[in-house]
Amino acid sequence: MKLAIFLTAVAIVPASAQLGAMKQAPPASVAAKPAGTIGTSEKPAVTLQTLNALEKEMDGRLSATGGADPCAVLGPTRGLYVSGLGAVFTAEVELAATPGAVGLFGSAIGPEQKAKIHKSKLAHVPLLQQTLRDMVLSLAASPTLKLADTDQVVVAVRLVYRSWEDMAGLPGQIAVHLDRRGGIPKVEVQ
Repeated sequence: MKLAIFLTAVAIVPASAQLGAMKQAPPASVAAKPAGTIGTSEKPAVTLQTLNALEKEMDGRLSATGGADPCAVLGPTRGLYVSGLGAVFTAEVELAATPGAVGLFGSAIGPEQKAKIHKSKLAHVPLLQQTLRDMVLSLAASPTLKLADTDQVVVAVRLVYRSWEDMAGLPGQIAVHLDRRGGIPKVEVQ
């Protein structure tokens, strides 16, 4: 019993000592913000309005991928710009329409329909890759985005599947990356 109380007291002391240390103000050299960080009055290189317009354009391109049987944008595109790094855009996409409610309130999906959905999704993978390549090239050349020559551009989609789906051969995400200094878009399929 005495040993347990002693161990508890030892564990508490360092924690309370740390709390006192955390309340102290940081040294002046740490408190000063470098130029271009949050809290300065500088205007960002890429405005929120620009990102919003590009997000909507990208949602339209993604939802048009696949023609008559298009991809579905489930999580709208979100973009951000990090000074010195570049622009990143992400979205959640379903490669082809699938029935939503299966089970208690929906009808069961037969093996033929599951196979048809799987085949459709497999066919959409290269189409989506091409759409993402085109989007990266368009963003890199966009006069409204105003990227620096050293910036990167990344467009990535996370692919969403239903629990009953056959995911054989289907990726979980596709990302396309471009270095504006003269690279070719690199596609990563995972």
